[in-house]
Amino acid sequence: MTKKERREQNNRLMEIYCGILHGNRKFEEGEPIPLFYRFGCQEFAQLRRKYGLEEIAGRGDEFTMALRLCRWLAPNLVHDGEFFLSEPSEIPLNALALLEYSFGNRERGLNCACKAKILAECCLALGIHARRVGLYPNSPYDADNHVVAEIYDRKRGKWCMLDPTNGGYFTDGGEPLSCLELREKLADLSPCSVVLPRQNPKKLAELSEKNFEWNLYYAKNCFYFTVETVSGFGMSGSRDAYLMPRGFDCHEREVCNGEFLLRKATEWEWGNAALARIAKWTERERESKPLIGTPALWAPPAIPK
Repeated sequence: MTKKERREQNNRLMEIYCGILHGNRKFEEGEPIPLFYRFGCQEFAQLRRKYGLEEIAGRGDEFTMALRLCRWLAPNLVHDGEFFLSEPSEIPLNALALLEYSFGNRERGLNCACKAKILAECCLALGIHARRVGLYPNSPYDADNHVVAEIYDRKRGKWCMLDPTNGGYFTDGGEPLSCLELREKLADLSPCSVVLPRQNPKKLAELSEKNFEWNLYYAKNCFYFTVETVSGFGMSGSRDAYLMPRGFDCHEREVCNGEFLLRKATEWEWGNAALARIAKWTERERESKPLIGTPALWAPPAIPK
Protein backbone atom coordinates (compact mmCIF):
# COMPACT_ATOMS: atom_id res chain seq x y z
CA MET A 1 0.00 0.00 0.00
CA THR A 2 1.39 3.38 -0.98
CA LYS A 3 1.42 6.35 1.36
CA LYS A 4 -1.36 7.96 -0.69
CA GLU A 5 -3.49 4.79 -0.56
CA ARG A 6 -2.96 4.50 3.17
CA ARG A 7 -4.07 8.09 3.70
CA GLU A 8 -7.17 7.59 1.55
CA GLN A 9 -8.03 4.50 3.56
CA ASN A 10 -7.53 6.38 6.83
CA ASN A 11 -9.70 9.25 5.58
CA ARG A 12 -12.51 6.78 4.97
CA LEU A 13 -12.00 5.25 8.41
CA MET A 14 -12.15 8.69 10.03
CA GLU A 15 -15.44 9.41 8.28
CA ILE A 16 -16.80 6.04 9.41
CA TYR A 17 -15.75 6.48 13.04
CA CYS A 18 -17.07 10.04 13.17
CA GLY A 19 -20.28 8.95 11.47
CA ILE A 20 -20.78 6.29 14.16
CA LEU A 21 -20.42 9.00 16.82
CA HIS A 22 -22.83 11.27 14.93
CA GLY A 23 -25.48 8.54 14.93
CA ASN A 24 -25.00 7.91 18.66
CA ARG A 25 -25.02 11.39 20.19
CA LYS A 26 -27.77 10.78 22.73
CA PHE A 27 -26.81 9.00 25.92
CA GLU A 28 -28.55 6.57 28.24
CA GLU A 29 -30.47 8.30 31.00
CA GLY A 30 -28.46 7.08 33.94
CA GLU A 31 -28.45 8.27 37.52
CA PRO A 32 -26.66 11.13 39.27
CA ILE A 33 -23.34 9.73 40.44
CA PRO A 34 -21.25 11.54 43.04
CA LEU A 35 -17.56 11.78 42.24
CA PHE A 36 -14.94 12.13 44.97
CA TYR A 37 -11.47 13.67 44.82
CA ARG A 38 -9.23 12.81 47.76
CA PHE A 39 -6.50 15.42 48.20
CA GLY A 40 -5.60 14.54 51.78
CA CYS A 41 -3.88 11.21 51.15
CA GLN A 42 -0.68 11.24 53.21
CA GLU A 43 1.29 9.57 50.41
CA PHE A 44 0.91 12.69 48.26
CA ALA A 45 3.43 14.56 50.42
CA GLN A 46 6.00 11.85 49.69
CA LEU A 47 5.13 11.95 45.98
CA ARG A 48 5.63 15.73 45.87
CA ARG A 49 8.99 15.58 47.65
CA LYS A 50 10.45 12.56 45.89
CA TYR A 51 9.82 13.84 42.36
CA GLY A 52 9.86 17.60 42.90
CA LEU A 53 6.35 18.00 41.53
CA GLU A 54 5.91 21.62 42.61
CA GLU A 55 9.04 22.67 40.74
CA ILE A 56 8.07 20.70 37.63
CA ALA A 57 4.48 22.02 37.55
CA GLY A 58 5.56 25.59 38.22
CA ARG A 59 3.02 28.38 38.40
CA GLY A 60 -0.07 29.11 36.33
CA ASP A 61 -3.58 27.80 35.91
CA GLU A 62 -4.39 24.16 36.53
CA PHE A 63 -4.18 23.18 32.86
CA THR A 64 -0.76 24.77 32.39
CA MET A 65 0.62 23.10 35.51
CA ALA A 66 -0.86 19.71 34.60
CA LEU A 67 0.46 19.95 31.04
CA ARG A 68 3.99 20.47 32.36
CA LEU A 69 3.59 17.34 34.50
CA CYS A 70 2.20 15.42 31.53
CA ARG A 71 5.12 16.37 29.31
CA TRP A 72 7.61 15.52 32.04
CA LEU A 73 6.10 12.04 32.39
CA ALA A 74 5.56 11.12 28.73
CA PRO A 75 9.21 10.71 27.63
CA ASN A 76 10.20 9.06 30.91
CA LEU A 77 7.64 6.24 30.80
CA VAL A 78 8.16 3.58 28.14
CA HIS A 79 4.94 2.29 26.62
CA ASP A 80 3.94 -1.35 27.03
CA GLY A 81 0.38 -1.91 25.88
CA GLU A 82 0.41 -5.48 27.24
CA PHE A 83 1.55 -4.48 30.72
CA PHE A 84 -1.72 -5.72 32.22
CA LEU A 85 -0.94 -9.19 30.87
CA SER A 86 2.49 -9.43 32.44
CA GLU A 87 2.62 -6.89 35.27
CA PRO A 88 4.16 -8.27 38.47
CA SER A 89 1.25 -8.87 40.80
CA GLU A 90 3.05 -7.19 43.69
CA ILE A 91 3.05 -3.74 42.05
CA PRO A 92 0.27 -1.64 43.63
CA LEU A 93 -1.60 0.64 41.24
CA ASN A 94 -0.50 3.97 42.66
CA ALA A 95 1.88 6.66 41.42
CA LEU A 96 4.68 5.96 43.90
CA ALA A 97 4.87 2.25 43.10
CA LEU A 98 4.41 2.67 39.35
CA LEU A 99 7.03 5.42 39.09
CA GLU A 100 9.47 3.34 41.15
CA TYR A 101 8.91 0.46 38.76
CA SER A 102 9.11 2.30 35.45
CA PHE A 103 10.26 5.94 35.55
CA GLY A 104 13.37 6.34 33.40
CA ASN A 105 13.69 2.56 32.95
CA ARG A 106 13.71 1.61 29.26
CA GLU A 107 13.16 -2.05 30.12
CA ARG A 108 9.99 -1.59 32.17
CA GLY A 109 7.05 -0.13 30.33
CA LEU A 110 3.52 0.73 31.44
CA ASN A 111 0.21 0.81 29.65
CA CYS A 112 -1.92 3.91 29.16
CA ALA A 113 -4.10 3.17 32.20
CA CYS A 114 -1.10 3.19 34.52
CA LYS A 115 0.34 6.34 32.94
CA ALA A 116 -2.99 8.13 33.37
CA LYS A 117 -3.11 6.96 36.98
CA ILE A 118 0.32 8.48 37.65
CA LEU A 119 -0.60 11.82 36.05
CA ALA A 120 -3.91 12.03 37.90
CA GLU A 121 -2.23 11.37 41.26
CA CYS A 122 0.56 13.87 40.57
CA CYS A 123 -2.10 16.50 39.88
CA LEU A 124 -4.13 15.57 42.96
CA ALA A 125 -0.94 15.86 45.02
CA LEU A 126 -0.80 19.52 43.94
CA GLY A 127 -4.45 20.21 44.74
CA ILE A 128 -5.70 19.91 41.14
CA HIS A 129 -8.95 18.01 40.52
CA ALA A 130 -7.92 15.09 38.32
CA ARG A 131 -9.28 11.71 37.27
CA ARG A 132 -8.82 8.91 34.77
CA VAL A 133 -11.20 8.56 31.83
CA GLY A 134 -11.45 5.37 29.79
CA LEU A 135 -12.10 5.70 26.05
CA TYR A 136 -13.71 2.68 24.39
CA PRO A 137 -14.58 1.59 20.84
CA ASN A 138 -17.93 0.26 19.70
CA SER A 139 -16.74 -3.14 18.48
CA PRO A 140 -16.40 -6.02 20.97
CA TYR A 141 -13.85 -7.51 18.56
CA ASP A 142 -11.36 -4.71 19.17
CA ALA A 143 -8.52 -5.69 21.50
CA ASP A 144 -7.61 -2.08 22.16
CA ASN A 145 -8.95 0.88 24.10
CA HIS A 146 -7.31 3.95 25.62
CA VAL A 147 -7.12 5.71 28.99
CA VAL A 148 -6.32 9.38 29.54
CA ALA A 149 -6.45 11.88 32.39
CA GLU A 150 -8.67 14.92 32.79
CA ILE A 151 -8.08 17.89 35.05
CA TYR A 152 -10.49 20.63 36.04
CA ASP A 153 -9.27 24.13 35.22
CA ARG A 154 -11.02 26.78 37.29
CA LYS A 155 -10.11 29.69 35.02
CA ARG A 156 -11.67 27.96 32.01
CA GLY A 157 -14.48 26.46 34.07
CA LYS A 158 -14.16 23.07 32.38
CA TRP A 159 -12.48 19.70 32.29
CA CYS A 160 -9.44 19.35 30.02
CA MET A 161 -8.08 16.08 28.67
CA LEU A 162 -4.36 15.26 28.89
CA ASP A 163 -2.68 12.15 27.52
CA PRO A 164 0.56 11.10 29.26
CA THR A 165 1.11 8.39 26.64
CA ASN A 166 2.11 11.00 24.05
CA GLY A 167 2.25 14.22 26.09
CA GLY A 168 -0.70 15.62 24.15
CA TYR A 169 -4.02 17.35 24.61
CA PHE A 170 -6.85 18.17 22.19
CA THR A 171 -7.83 21.57 20.86
CA ASP A 172 -10.13 23.07 18.27
CA GLY A 173 -7.62 25.83 17.70
CA GLY A 174 -8.76 27.72 20.77
CA GLU A 175 -9.13 26.08 24.16
CA PRO A 176 -8.13 22.57 25.30
CA LEU A 177 -11.01 20.10 25.07
CA SER A 178 -12.52 17.61 27.49
CA CYS A 179 -13.17 14.06 26.35
CA LEU A 180 -16.88 14.84 26.01
CA GLU A 181 -16.17 17.98 23.94
CA LEU A 182 -13.77 16.00 21.76
CA ARG A 183 -16.50 13.44 21.06
CA GLU A 184 -18.90 16.21 20.00
CA LYS A 185 -16.31 17.78 17.69
CA LEU A 186 -15.58 14.43 16.06
CA ALA A 187 -19.29 13.65 15.63
CA ASP A 188 -19.64 16.86 13.59
CA LEU A 189 -16.36 16.39 11.71
CA SER A 190 -15.42 19.75 13.19
CA PRO A 191 -11.73 20.69 13.01
CA CYS A 192 -9.77 19.52 16.04
CA SER A 193 -6.49 17.79 16.70
CA VAL A 194 -4.23 16.42 19.36
CA VAL A 195 -1.36 18.80 20.15
CA LEU A 196 1.90 16.99 20.83
CA PRO A 197 4.99 18.45 22.53
CA ARG A 198 6.70 21.31 20.68
CA GLN A 199 3.69 21.81 18.38
CA ASN A 200 1.84 25.10 17.90
CA PRO A 201 -1.82 24.73 18.98
CA LYS A 202 -2.83 27.65 16.75
CA LYS A 203 -1.80 25.86 13.54
CA LEU A 204 -4.82 23.57 13.50
CA ALA A 205 -4.73 22.58 9.81
CA GLU A 206 -1.07 21.63 10.09
CA LEU A 207 -1.72 19.65 13.27
CA SER A 208 -4.67 17.81 11.74
CA GLU A 209 -2.46 16.67 8.88
CA LYS A 210 0.63 15.83 10.91
CA ASN A 211 -1.23 14.04 13.73
CA PHE A 212 -3.89 12.40 11.58
CA GLU A 213 -3.23 8.82 12.71
CA TRP A 214 -3.33 9.83 16.38
CA ASN A 215 -6.61 11.68 15.73
CA LEU A 216 -7.98 8.60 13.99
CA TYR A 217 -7.06 6.50 17.01
CA TYR A 218 -8.97 8.78 19.38
CA ALA A 219 -11.99 8.86 17.04
CA LYS A 220 -12.14 5.06 17.08
CA ASN A 221 -12.02 5.00 20.88
CA CYS A 222 -14.57 7.72 21.71
CA PHE A 223 -17.72 5.60 21.43
CA TYR A 224 -18.30 5.34 25.20
CA PHE A 225 -16.48 6.53 28.29
CA THR A 226 -15.79 5.51 31.87
CA VAL A 227 -14.96 7.92 34.70
CA GLU A 228 -13.56 6.82 38.04
CA THR A 229 -15.92 7.56 40.92
CA VAL A 230 -13.10 8.04 43.45
CA SER A 231 -9.83 9.72 42.52
CA GLY A 232 -7.12 9.52 45.14
CA PHE A 233 -4.01 7.55 46.05
CA GLY A 234 -4.40 3.96 44.86
CA MET A 235 -7.63 2.26 43.89
CA SER A 236 -9.53 1.98 47.18
CA GLY A 237 -13.29 2.41 46.86
CA SER A 238 -13.38 3.40 43.20
CA ARG A 239 -15.75 2.12 40.53
CA ASP A 240 -16.19 3.04 36.90
CA ALA A 241 -19.17 5.21 36.00
CA TYR A 242 -20.21 4.75 32.36
CA LEU A 243 -21.39 7.28 29.82
CA MET A 244 -22.77 5.28 26.93
CA PRO A 245 -24.96 5.91 23.87
CA ARG A 246 -28.69 5.30 24.14
CA GLY A 247 -29.57 1.69 23.38
CA PHE A 248 -25.98 0.46 23.68
CA ASP A 249 -25.27 -2.39 26.08
CA CYS A 250 -21.76 -1.83 27.43
CA HIS A 251 -22.12 -4.85 29.72
CA GLU A 252 -22.75 -7.22 26.82
CA ARG A 253 -19.99 -5.56 24.81
CA GLU A 254 -17.39 -6.00 27.54
CA VAL A 255 -18.29 -9.62 28.24
CA CYS A 256 -18.13 -10.35 24.49
CA ASN A 257 -14.80 -8.51 24.31
CA GLY A 258 -13.36 -10.68 27.09
CA GLU A 259 -14.50 -13.85 25.33
CA PHE A 260 -12.95 -12.58 22.09
CA LEU A 261 -9.62 -11.95 23.83
CA LEU A 262 -9.68 -15.45 25.32
CA ARG A 263 -10.15 -16.94 21.84
CA LYS A 264 -7.34 -14.84 20.38
CA ALA A 265 -4.87 -15.22 23.27
CA THR A 266 -3.34 -18.45 21.97
CA GLU A 267 -2.92 -17.03 18.47
CA TRP A 268 -1.24 -13.95 19.95
CA GLU A 269 0.94 -16.11 22.23
CA TRP A 270 -0.04 -14.32 25.41
CA GLY A 271 0.70 -17.27 27.71
CA ASN A 272 -1.07 -18.88 30.66
CA ALA A 273 -0.73 -15.95 33.05
CA ALA A 274 -2.42 -13.65 30.55
CA LEU A 275 -5.18 -16.19 29.91
CA ALA A 276 -5.86 -16.41 33.65
CA ARG A 277 -6.04 -12.62 33.99
CA ILE A 278 -8.42 -12.24 31.03
CA ALA A 279 -10.62 -15.11 32.24
CA LYS A 280 -10.86 -13.54 35.71
CA TRP A 281 -11.66 -10.10 34.25
CA THR A 282 -14.32 -11.57 31.92
CA GLU A 283 -16.01 -13.46 34.75
CA ARG A 284 -16.04 -10.32 36.89
CA GLU A 285 -17.62 -8.37 34.03
CA ARG A 286 -20.20 -11.10 33.48
CA GLU A 287 -21.33 -10.88 37.11
CA SER A 288 -21.19 -7.09 37.47
CA LYS A 289 -23.83 -4.47 36.81
CA PRO A 290 -22.47 -1.29 35.20
CA LEU A 291 -22.97 2.04 36.95
CA ILE A 292 -24.62 4.21 34.29
CA GLY A 293 -24.11 7.96 34.53
CA THR A 294 -25.00 11.00 32.47
CA PRO A 295 -23.07 13.88 30.85
CA ALA A 296 -23.24 15.48 34.31
CA LEU A 297 -20.06 13.48 34.97
CA TRP A 298 -18.43 16.48 33.26
CA ALA A 299 -20.02 19.04 35.56
CA PRO A 300 -17.70 21.22 37.65
CA PRO A 301 -16.55 19.52 40.85
CA ALA A 302 -17.47 21.00 44.21
CA ILE A 303 -14.66 23.47 44.98
CA PRO A 304 -14.58 25.12 48.44
CA LYS A 305 -14.47 28.91 48.23
